[in-house]
Amino acid sequence: MEEIQDFKRIFFQEAGLELRTRVSLAEYSNFRIGGPADYFFEAHHLSHLKKAVETARKYRLPFYVIGGGYNLLFDDSGYNGLIIRNLAGGMNFLSEKGLLEVLSGTFLSEVINLTISRGLSGLEFLAGIPGTTGGAIYGNAGAFGQAIGERLAEVVVLGEKGNEIILKRNELNFNYRHSDFKKEHRVILKAYLRVAPDSSLEIKKKVSDYLEKRLKKHPPRETACAGSFFKNPVLLNGQKIAAGYLLEKAGAKGMKVGEATVFPGHCNFIINLGRATARDVLALAAELKEKVWESCGLLLEEEVIYVPATASMI
Repeated sequence: MEEIQDFKRIFFQEAGLELRTRVSLAEYSNFRIGGPADYFFEAHHLSHLKKAVETARKYRLPFYVIGGGYNLLFDDSGYNGLIIRNLAGGMNFLSEKGLLEVLSGTFLSEVINLTISRGLSGLEFLAGIPGTTGGAIYGNAGAFGQAIGERLAEVVVLGEKGNEIILKRNELNFNYRHSDFKKEHRVILKAYLRVAPDSSLEIKKKVSDYLEKRLKKHPPRETACAGSFFKNPVLLNGQKIAAGYLLEKAGAKGMKVGEATVFPGHCNFIINLGRATARDVLALAAELKEKVWESCGLLLEEEVIYVPATASMI
């Protein structure tokens, strides 16, 4: 405990910002699972985000940056280091370039609301996807055959020396639910997304259509889960097969480990019935993968990100 208080003092001296200690990560995950983080900081400004990362790097303290926490599964034992929640939000439309500048901590719902009000099309497919813009780019989030990486012109990341680095879309190797951020763990500061002028009424209609389609297959928003648990497998010929279909065919309905269970309405969602642990979820996921492998010889890959207690972006 003395060591924890020492770094709390160091952080305040270095960054001029207050850290919280022993914060339950279950409160910051839509799964409502996770033990305490040694340290926790919520950044509402880019300068604070940069300073928090800079201080953690300086003292070699393991850290991990999160956004909305909608597709994360935290360790039951919490996190041995600093969790930085990035809520640094803001947007600006650069009309001469046809680009929407979005700070990484901006929630996608805010982006959609702005595009409707300003009559900017191209991002409607993101409607209903929870989380922040930075998190969406990290995992190349998308729906209905589209993904955010396709709309990205460039992104600004934080360099090792605290400098800002601009990366073009073609430098990030976007593909289905993947970007280089998943292996390089760079801290995203802001993004520039391609949009085009259109009728606000037309954009609103498209958004409503997408939301209606999502409601038909997704668990209710208040459900404790992390969205689609597995990626849809892609065959050698490029064809995608719905993971939910494969799971149902393999007999996943009704499967349960502890308080983690398969959602009755769609087999590609694992839900927390109330007291599920990360161990329950991981054990159930392993059983589901085995079922599909035995059924059709396809290996499912997780879309939900498990954050072990020892993970680090250093």
